[in-house]
Amino acid sequence: MKRIISAVLLLCALFGLVACGANYEPVPSTAKESEVLMTFELEGEKYELKYELYRALFLNHSESYDGGDKSFWSTAAADGAKAELDAKITSLALDIFTALHLCKKIGYDPYSLDADDKIEEYIKESVEGGSVAGFDGDYDAYLASLKEMNLNYSVQTLMYRYAIANDKIISYYRGTEDADNPKPDMKDGALEYTESDVRAFYNSDSCARICVITFNAEYTSLDKVQQRRDTIASYTSEEAALGYAVQFTNPLGDPEEILKGTVVGKNSMDTAYYSEVAAAAFGLTEGATSAVIPINAESHSEYWIVYKMKKTPEYLESEFDTVEDVYVAQRIGEIVAAAKSSLASTVKHTDAFTNLDRSKISMD
Repeated sequence: MKRIISAVLLLCALFGLVACGANYEPVPSTAKESEVLMTFELEGEKYELKYELYRALFLNHSESYDGGDKSFWSTAAADGAKAELDAKITSLALDIFTALHLCKKIGYDPYSLDADDKIEEYIKESVEGGSVAGFDGDYDAYLASLKEMNLNYSVQTLMYRYAIANDKIISYYRGTEDADNPKPDMKDGALEYTESDVRAFYNSDSCARICVITFNAEYTSLDKVQQRRDTIASYTSEEAALGYAVQFTNPLGDPEEILKGTVVGKNSMDTAYYSEVAAAAFGLTEGATSAVIPINAESHSEYWIVYKMKKTPEYLESEFDTVEDVYVAQRIGEIVAAAKSSLASTVKHTDAFTNLDRSKISMD
């Protein structure tokens, strides 16, 4: 949580993304997949949300509304769910288009030959194996795996352009990190700020100090987590509450680090993925405990509980580097949020969106 949590993490978690490239025959989208449902425009650049992307996002989120019964979407009871899910899908699509827009604006075209080359490298390893398991060179098996994740060739390629764009944006503003420079110099990135700016951020309402208590959902039931949440909330002192909580959280975590907590900014986290965490961090009063928050990670699911800690001068002095890191993430998040808001204000829905029958959306 020290660094900005890119929306790419959300999409990778949803789709288990792997890449695609020119060494393997591209699979063209069908006429239906290419239908434009929404359009956006910013600074002369136009973006289209096509059916294939809407389908991928819809199918990866709809079960929490319909319980796996797609006929639900043709009933009157689905009206509220449609509006809520469409807002989520639009927001996720805007994350993609915003990243592509900002990336090009800072001087790197995510549709350049260089980006294409990167994607070609990913496909070779993804299909043939390497640092990932791969498919032993079986391209058909690879494509089948994409379909199982509700993706087609075009959407998964878009996801990787999105990932490349996010990396470029973060490197541009934060600075380049490597073995010789594990922490970017304050002057290395495009952001300009002073130590005073970091201190002011820490003491502002845009920064919160929290302790996150995590439980692996595979081993701990929701009822048990709820009981422990209620016990944490019953303590009247921070020391007692966290002293109790630390014995149950992730065993790989350092108890001292957990007790120390961390800081987050209002815009330093991806709210599409961690919206409830952000709401808790900035909605709770000091010493308060959040409700149990389900988190769907890439390889497993967890339950999180957020405890709102007091921001002390001692924490700022001992953890200044952490606060600075979150400050930079906050600044980047503000830039992204402003661009996303501007892009969102231009949305136009097409007739294809108006006439969309969600009960028939599938990969078949």
